[in-house]
Amino acid sequence: MPPMVHRRGEDALNPAEALKREQERKVAEISIIVALLGAGGEGLNERREIAAKLGERGITALIPEDDLSEDAAASLAERDMLSQDDLDLAFINVQSWGSAAEFAEFQADISIAPKLRILVERRYHPLYGASSGSGYLTDSYLTHDAVFGHVYLHRQPLREDGKEDQDSPAWIPATDEIILKIAERFRQWKAFRSK
Repeated sequence: MPPMVHRRGEDALNPAEALKREQERKVAEISIIVALLGAGGEGLNERREIAAKLGERGITALIPEDDLSEDAAASLAERDMLSQDDLDLAFINVQSWGSAAEFAEFQADISIAPKLRILVERRYHPLYGASSGSGYLTDSYLTHDAVFGHVYLHRQPLREDGKEDQDSPAWIPATDEIILKIAERFRQWKAFRSK
């Protein structure tokens, strides 16, 4: 960090303002790349909306369905994408059998697993979900949480009748809130750890 110099005149900054501007500059100069994986259909539309919000913040978001070769097998192309050194984070919103399969495959790969941020409905969360019915997938979430510490519960959208799901109260953050907050904080961490 440059020394905080006291200058005189109209363009002089006080030391606190100089520090604030320097910190903002550091964060703005850092770019991160995240991958957004999950279900198709409405899940894909939601990921596209989140990618747009991330883009507004200067964060690059990759969506396999949009950004990978259509000529390559999805299971191979996604593994290749997640294995890239310049990919910082990979969010998997487990909403379907396909996204559950992605989680199961990638959490077992030690080069990919530390990048994974898993988003699950409350009832499937290994610590805050239903105490009964902990199946194999929920057990796998617990292992991932214990080893890598990144399994987040998210709020479900309103039911078709417009009411809140009892299992998903308003205090639980929505998927986009989690991804935006985690990605932005990771970017800040990266900015302040690099010299």
